[in-house]
Amino acid sequence: MSSLKEIKLTTLGAFVLDLGDQVLYRDAKEVAIEPKVMALLLYLYENRDRYVSIEELHQQVWSDRIVSDTAVRSAVKKLRLILGDSDIANARYVKSVSKRGYKLVCEVAPVDSLEPDEVPPNEAPSNESSPRDTTDSVKTPPDPNPDASEQPPESDKSAGNRWFTTWLVFATVLAMVVGWVKYDAISTFIKETQVVKVADLDQITSFNGEKLDISVSSDGRYVAFSGRTSIEDDRQVYIFDRQNSTTRQLTYNAENVVNVQFAQNDKVLVYTDSIDGNTALRLLPLTMAEPEQGQITLLEGVESIGDLSQGRHPSEVLFPMIPAGAGDSMLYALDLQSRQYSRLFTLSEPNEILYHASISPDLRQLAVLKEGQGHYHVVLLNLENREETLIYSRKAPIRHVEWKNLHALLLLGRTSLIQLELESGEEVRLIEDKETLLRSMDSHNGTDIFLTKRALTRANRLYLEQSLGAQKQVLNIIDAQPQIVNMYYDETSDAHKWVLLLQNEIFTIGRLSLDTRKVEPYLVSKEVLELLSISHTAKGILLKQGGKLALLSMEDRQVEYITSSSEVTSDAVFSMDNQHIYYGVNVAGEWEIQRYSIETKMSTLLLPEYRSIRPVGDGYIAAKAAPGDGPLYYFSDLDSDAIALNHKIDFRYICRWYVRGDLVIWSTFDTRKTYLHTLNWRTGEYSQDAHRIYAFYPTISTDAAGSKVLALSVQINDTAVVGMTIKH
Repeated sequence: MSSLKEIKLTTLGAFVLDLGDQVLYRDAKEVAIEPKVMALLLYLYENRDRYVSIEELHQQVWSDRIVSDTAVRSAVKKLRLILGDSDIANARYVKSVSKRGYKLVCEVAPVDSLEPDEVPPNEAPSNESSPRDTTDSVKTPPDPNPDASEQPPESDKSAGNRWFTTWLVFATVLAMVVGWVKYDAISTFIKETQVVKVADLDQITSFNGEKLDISVSSDGRYVAFSGRTSIEDDRQVYIFDRQNSTTRQLTYNAENVVNVQFAQNDKVLVYTDSIDGNTALRLLPLTMAEPEQGQITLLEGVESIGDLSQGRHPSEVLFPMIPAGAGDSMLYALDLQSRQYSRLFTLSEPNEILYHASISPDLRQLAVLKEGQGHYHVVLLNLENREETLIYSRKAPIRHVEWKNLHALLLLGRTSLIQLELESGEEVRLIEDKETLLRSMDSHNGTDIFLTKRALTRANRLYLEQSLGAQKQVLNIIDAQPQIVNMYYDETSDAHKWVLLLQNEIFTIGRLSLDTRKVEPYLVSKEVLELLSISHTAKGILLKQGGKLALLSMEDRQVEYITSSSEVTSDAVFSMDNQHIYYGVNVAGEWEIQRYSIETKMSTLLLPEYRSIRPVGDGYIAAKAAPGDGPLYYFSDLDSDAIALNHKIDFRYICRWYVRGDLVIWSTFDTRKTYLHTLNWRTGEYSQDAHRIYAFYPTISTDAAGSKVLALSVQINDTAVVGMTIKH
């Protein structure tokens, strides 16, 4: 057997050929192949730059015997069968031309080195040991008999047999270890070479317009999706016919289609229409020429409905839902015939979010995807005994879960699609997506995978500076690179802005020069960063890092943590004197405002039952903890009674609120629009301005005077449906 250093591999299309041991691999498994068929493959490989005639094969491959041309052609046929080369007219591996012979035409890529970095030299077993080394390491104790050398020859023979047996066992074990190391190295190499790049996925549709969610029909012919072609349009339902490459718009009057799902043996499409916390679930009969005319509303008036998925029978769909007035999402099953729904799964912990569920091929288990405490979890629910089993957890986001078969799940994350083996827990990367272009996923059989692929990691973007007051107008447009995800005013310089960047999964907080377009980094982190508040007087930046509230010093660029990752916090703000930090924290299920001393590094209770606060003059404006949005109250001091301001702010993390003198400025949003609110808390004068959500993103910033606001504005990110077939 060849050593690890002597392994000579080459890729032949989807196969890997070990030239030394003459072994063919596919999907890290050895392929059964007859000796003469292997000899044929090796000869075609060695002469891959030309056609090899049948006469030459007689002379070189069958030189040890006389066979007929039919026998040679039979071996070629067997080789094609092994390689999966069924279409002779469009051969992918072995091409034949009349009167010229055969040629290996697949992509060939020799492997220069296979020695894995993860096996250090001092840990790798050596196969270069000599019998002398072995006898030195396996010594027998000295014989007490001084005349041992004069014992009969039978004793010498017995000792020799013991030595030979010891060496034979050692050599056998050594060969097994070396063989295992070699096989493991080859297997690892093959798995790595099978990782598909996003650019290599098969393109199914064009990139024209946005495509949000997809669903594939049971035969794989049709792909339904929600989308739009302009930032000013409402998302509608579309269906793409793969057979004739045509796209048809099915709805024209929906307000904001988010999720779509085939049901009832592909005779209907079910979709969610979501606007302003009022979500409806509707059904489109695909048997009608104009499906929207026969549309049926299945549910309406609920808080939210999440990803749709197939149920236990053709007339059932599954989805996470927050009913009207409820706070937590639960998984429901809806029967399309009776229009009755039942609860299948309930979250066990507070502040968890339920994203998606997928039913197993045997209809006995559910794979449920949820998020909580900064981690994403996959739970298996046995539908027969209701037993729940946590099978997978990680910090990195998981967007979608799908069953490949009864033994493996497919998990779509931010940067890859992985296959999770349920028995062993092994993760196999199928697609590498370093640019985070992939979003939605569906499959009709577990092996043919369909995904949405955006043209850009982040859509082209601008930052709009708009005046506040009676005459709202755009004052300035700041062109920005796609990696800038948030921008904030710098109270000391009009020529600078504070920015949050995200590039290659690395977050950076820095100061941007509008003149040079260069960013001076203050904090770089692999953990998720959220920029909250900036104070040049306090010489600090308030932020969240991986869920922990922290203070970043502008002077030494050091991070001081205020809370731990296990604590659930809201936003934070500096006090008027810049000596303290006010922040909301959830303690044993109850929200309260705490005050953190920058000098003593200690926190004390400031205001119970409230979640967010802003200082104003000698008083405060605070948002009370409540399901949904938080009502605002004014306190002249914390010992006085709260005065209701009769407005609510949005606690969701992409929203912002500020107090600037007499003005309270805040953003809210629904799935279609961003709403910019201004309230004079002294007079009660109020105004609201609405924009398309991506034309004016809710993560706003205001200047110190409260006279203008800065918001992100993005363009449509054109999206295509792409696909691949899992062959392992």
